[in-house]
Amino acid sequence: MTERRKHNIKWVITIISFVMSLVMFGAFIFGIFNKSDKTTDDMGLFDWGIGTVDEGGKVVDSKKSAYTKDLESVNGLEITLDDDATVTYKVAFYDEDKNYISVTEVLDENYDATLTPENAKYFRVVVTPYQVDGEDVKINVFNVNKYVKQLDVTFSK
Repeated sequence: MTERRKHNIKWVITIISFVMSLVMFGAFIFGIFNKSDKTTDDMGLFDWGIGTVDEGGKVVDSKKSAYTKDLESVNGLEITLDDDATVTYKVAFYDEDKNYISVTEVLDENYDATLTPENAKYFRVVVTPYQVDGEDVKINVFNVNKYVKQLDVTFSK
């Protein structure tokens, strides 16, 4: 390889490195200035248990539903249902002392934030699959993911 060609390759590598550095620096600065003061969290499979919430807001055994194990903050609560969902859901609300307030009616569409009670600080979601041939579907560890992943539950901490 000639000296001139080696020199040109060094310049190309230098220019590419410089451009990549600028892009990375820009992404870093953009990330700093766009940081939100809120952390959004998504519910994953391990956030769910098998059971339901009774009339008093307590978790009880049930093979017909799955519920979110932890009470989470109602801040920024959004629940979107897949277009082809085969589940319904309810949202139970709790006050700042984690005392039960109320539960929504059975919902089969995206969550409307106006349903959140004014004094609610925490929530829990209960997912129930549609009946099949008039029979309730039994949820177990092998099929729970099939149902809970039909909802996208997000909130801000």
